Amino acid sequence: MGTTVFGQKYLTADIRAKADSILRSYVGDTVFANYCFYDTDTYYEYTDIFGQSAWETLHQVKKTKGKFVKLDVRWHLSIPYPTCVAFDSIKGVTSIILDSLLRPAQMPYLDFVPDFYSTKGICYLMKREEALTIAKRQNLKTSIDTLKANIKYDSKTKTFSWQVSQTLWTKKDAFKNDYGEIEVVTIDALTGEIKSHQTIFFSAIY
Repeated sequence: MGTTVFGQKYLTADIRAKADSILRSYVGDTVFANYCFYDTDTYYEYTDIFGQSAWETLHQVKKTKGKFVKLDVRWHLSIPYPTCVAFDSIKGVTSIILDSLLRPAQMPYLDFVPDFYSTKGICYLMKREEALTIAKRQNLKTSIDTLKANIKYDSKTKTFSWQVSQTLWTKKDAFKNDYGEIEVVTIDALTGEIKSHQTIFFSAIY
């Protein structure tokens, strides 16, 4: 595995090969080859000759600098799942932390992948049109645009919800930044239960 020289430097090609191999072992050859996209914002940490810690993007160099400390390598995943109409694309960012000896310090983060993907099961989630119909029954306020519906997956509770929203009003501040209010109805995508119905203030500046 790669060539290590004094100061514990690594060829970036060797690091990528190591990290890719680890992720491939978890997601499989097909998913890795077709639906995993390396994030060029991946950074590694090293210490210089004065013992000061520094960070640098991995893709900008052929060999790491100083004494290699650790690396947090990331990929964007976008996996099609056509058997689930409501959630037909599984998207998220996964990462692997490698220590100073290029050993994985943790498993790749894949909590955003629903259980039904690994079991190849049917998702049984309500479709977008059903969510819109339920939301329209909730005495919605007058809006300035049409209803939008987005499905969300909560990796902690392993539940899906539809967030149906509309814009109530918008204005611009002195710097021409938009601000305003939206109305949001959150619906359990499995049962159709209303989880919340609220108005939320938004601003272009956070």
